[in-house]
Amino acid sequence: MRSQDAIEEQYREAANTLVEKVRKDPYILAAIVAGSFSYAQVWEKSDLDVELVGRDAIRPTQSFFSLVENGVNIHASITPRNAFKQTIERAQQGSFMHSYFSHSTLLFSRDASIQEWYDKNADRNNIGERDKQFQVLSVVANTLPSLLYAEKQFYVNKDCLTAFLSILDAVQGLARIEVLLNNQIPAREVIQPALQYNPDFFNRVYTDLINCKKNESIIQDALDAINAYLDERQFIFQPILDYLIEQRTPRTGTELNTDLGHSPHGKSEEEPEFDEESLDLVCQWLTWKGVIRQVAMPLNLTVKSQIAVEEPAYYYDSTVGTSYTRDASQARQQANIYTQIHTALDNLADTLEQDRYVLAAILTSNLAEDNVWEKTAVHITLILRDGTRFKQKEYQLIEEGIPFRVQLYTRSDYRKILDTTPQGSRLHSILADSCVLFSKDSLFAVDGDANFQVGDPTCLQVGDRDKQSQLFNAAAGVTAILAKAEKWLHLKHDIDYTFLYLKYAIRELARIEVLKHGETPRRKAIYQALKYNPSFFNAVFIDFIDKPKDEAVLREALEQVDQYLEDDWQLLFKPLLDFLEASGDERTITDLYTHFGKRELALELACEWLTQKGIIEQFSAPVRLTMDSQVSVEEPSYYYDANNPFL
Repeated sequence: MRSQDAIEEQYREAANTLVEKVRKDPYILAAIVAGSFSYAQVWEKSDLDVELVGRDAIRPTQSFFSLVENGVNIHASITPRNAFKQTIERAQQGSFMHSYFSHSTLLFSRDASIQEWYDKNADRNNIGERDKQFQVLSVVANTLPSLLYAEKQFYVNKDCLTAFLSILDAVQGLARIEVLLNNQIPAREVIQPALQYNPDFFNRVYTDLINCKKNESIIQDALDAINAYLDERQFIFQPILDYLIEQRTPRTGTELNTDLGHSPHGKSEEEPEFDEESLDLVCQWLTWKGVIRQVAMPLNLTVKSQIAVEEPAYYYDSTVGTSYTRDASQARQQANIYTQIHTALDNLADTLEQDRYVLAAILTSNLAEDNVWEKTAVHITLILRDGTRFKQKEYQLIEEGIPFRVQLYTRSDYRKILDTTPQGSRLHSILADSCVLFSKDSLFAVDGDANFQVGDPTCLQVGDRDKQSQLFNAAAGVTAILAKAEKWLHLKHDIDYTFLYLKYAIRELARIEVLKHGETPRRKAIYQALKYNPSFFNAVFIDFIDKPKDEAVLREALEQVDQYLEDDWQLLFKPLLDFLEASGDERTITDLYTHFGKRELALELACEWLTQKGIIEQFSAPVRLTMDSQVSVEEPSYYYDANNPFL
């Protein structure tokens, strides 16, 4: 293996070579490099992430490029000057975009204003109090689903392993919160600094949890610790509380999303601070905790609907105080919740069926008696007549105290979903397990004319064409995750973060195993995979999770994952290999994007892994960044010889 100094020198030369070329292009004004090269160590499987800023009148041949210099793969985006200015100024302090620029390096700029914008907005120590409040609220909104799923898996499904994995997802969100509360801009990997700021908590729910045997008391302790962490930091929810105190009267979820749902920087539509569901969930969480109160308000789903449903509205009751109380939802008896949910569902379906603009209602939640609890939110898809006007595509409704998440589609839009959803995809699994509550339309009849029938479990089998596509996408994703895990083990010697990435890879390998057997993966595909390949998945999942982790254990697991891909590379990467073989010549990455009809990073990552394994060969070919450029850069091209005796 080459020395780390030699690897870093290779990457510096690659960046310098690219800069020398794009400097000669008068249509390129600046170049910024982000990712590992800018703020951390690179290693032999790293890529360079480069943002190019062009003139306002630039005519790029494409917005995203895969390039190569000095043997280093480069992922480059090109943005006109004004669009770059809007992006960097719109980025809320503490957000992903702010983090991206604050951990980047400006390689060169021939425009003083770009230098000025960059210096002003890429300061990693510059985070205002209001931006911090909204960013923390945004992070907790996106963290609560993982926490609730962990609680459900533990309390309802009695599944400690899945609960553990979901707890780790939640911990990463809490780590972002911890870093933000300490006035730092979180980078992509945030648990290490969070451990420094709050070692007692993060050792308890992360380091110690990863390296012990999982049982009920251990998972219960982690869930208690996470809930206590949030309970002790009620100020995280202060923007919502301040808003409700100021309003004085109940405000519906729709009003909350309108007034609080976007960045305070001009309420930009391009970088929303919350999606509608996440903000509704925060309000529901505060209601469960007894911090705010919930009532029901009438709502018309479409512009012309004469039938009203109800959506939740929230208010702050000063007589209750601001301290957390025991979960209000726990007052319900679990024995009765199944009946309550189904009674509410029947009543809501009866109401919706009376609306002449609603053609069908489809239940997309599993409401079996052993799969519901007091925090269940029921998901329903409503199909509307074509031409029906509605103000938003998603609503939070409430019926007899039970929350319902409702998505709206016109008939033609939903027909497109049914006809284009690939077999074996996550959406395919949801649709096949769905249930038609009522229908006034032949599209949802048993002998309907759609290519795919909602609620038909026989559709869970996957045809060869879709199976090949799904396997290829999943395998490409695993190669990227595997490279991250290897970096954290071999270069940074961080056992726990290596495990964190490895668990993502194993989840995708479970999907691959299920797809290989022609079946659609479910949400907990790992248990499906265990049926087909118990020796492998017991080794890398069931037995592996409870082991104390050290470098030897992690290295063995990584080698097993890598070998799993190697054993089936001809099947997993068949669409790509078939195209390269049929071409009989080198094909550029642009050729591949054109052939496969999409510009996805997974395609390039698959090529990089196959190149590293010596299965395909990588060369380079000239490409111009804009239609007017007289200077060329290099993009990778690939060649595959199926008769290569060394394969």
